[in-house]
Amino acid sequence: MNRIKIILVSLCFFHFSFPKDHNFHSEFALEWCYFVGHIKAESGNLYGYELSFFRLKFSDGENWNPEIFPVHFAISDLSTKRHYTAQTIKRKLGDLAGNKENRIYSGEYELEILSKDEFYIKAKPKSNEIALELRLIGNGNLLPHGKDGISIKSKRNPKIFSYYYSYPRLKTKGFLWIQGKKETIDSGDSWMDHEWSEKTSNTIPTLAKGKSGWDWICLMDDKGGDYVFFRFRESPEVSPEIFGTYRDPMGHVTYWKETGEVQMFPIGKTWKSKMTKIEYPLSWKILYPGGEWIVSAVFNEQEFDGSESTKTIYWEGAVKAEDPSQKKSAKGYLELKGYQKSRDWWEF
Repeated sequence: MNRIKIILVSLCFFHFSFPKDHNFHSEFALEWCYFVGHIKAESGNLYGYELSFFRLKFSDGENWNPEIFPVHFAISDLSTKRHYTAQTIKRKLGDLAGNKENRIYSGEYELEILSKDEFYIKAKPKSNEIALELRLIGNGNLLPHGKDGISIKSKRNPKIFSYYYSYPRLKTKGFLWIQGKKETIDSGDSWMDHEWSEKTSNTIPTLAKGKSGWDWICLMDDKGGDYVFFRFRESPEVSPEIFGTYRDPMGHVTYWKETGEVQMFPIGKTWKSKMTKIEYPLSWKILYPGGEWIVSAVFNEQEFDGSESTKTIYWEGAVKAEDPSQKKSAKGYLELKGYQKSRDWWEF
């Protein structure tokens, strides 16, 4: 506990500044900013999507400081239950990737930061199988995690932390292309997550070590509440640590950080990917103070094989949830990382 207090004291002067902090932070070694959402087309078709921008900086402590910018992109057709993915990885050479004052880009993927509360995202991979252009507008209510946005992932090892905030309920409109068919997106809710860590770039990042794993879920309920649950495993040999954030419809934020406050465990059978042979638990029960969530995937086949970019294979997809005790429902996204047995993801 004393170690946690010391680290928090040393970081307590950090404060977010928007829209500046929506962009990448060159002084840090590990960072990701991603968008997921449930969206609806004028045709009535329902889709989920993921667009994740990553940034990793290496260093030899002297003159070698290359940065790489992977991107993961996926569309889940919730009507036909089909999942499509694309990815890239570019270096900061020839202006193929990077970040400027109001822009993050890598190859055919781009995030424009239009203001503190407005974003434009574009994904047009060369495969032409899927693409999107979306405009996202928030209500001003960003959601920091942990004290002053400092999110400690492990009480056992408080050095594993990130600066972390979310932006739930981004109203979403634009266009989507799937196998050559253009869809006009007239409504939807997106969720933005942004994390960065590892101030010293000549050390191997601890948050994303090859042995680490996590089960992350964001939920937006039909009463106006927003939830994040995070089940972190520093390695397969240790028991998971579980944390949660809840913002009620009135805007009051609660952080669940004590052992046992939140319980999150898989229920039912696992699903085994035909492509990778990895098994994932896609049904979950979450017990939190005052209620519970029963979470299930909208459909199973929402695995992302990032072997061509970050070398990670994980499951990330649209989910639905029910809280029978409070008679409310929710929609969101679930990410399962660490079920792949492989080398560290930066070993290209």
